[in-house]
Amino acid sequence: MTKTVEIIRRLRSAGLSQSEIARRTGVSQTRISRWEGGAVPAAADDVLKLQALAQSLPLPTHAPRVLAGEGA
Repeated sequence: MTKTVEIIRRLRSAGLSQSEIARRTGVSQTRISRWEGGAVPAAADDVLKLQALAQSLPLPTHAPRVLAGEGA
């Protein structure tokens, strides 16, 4: 699993829908859906947007925090 998928799973476990993640990050919902399905390589700028959103949310007790610079 890529770091991008881990970030998306963390956001989803925080209760965000693909549409909400897309709205908050400016990354298309279609792209997020494809990432979840493993079909699209991550673009660095999109991963940074997802990471910033993930870090702004409270940590679920079961999910590790993904640090910036840990590849996509």
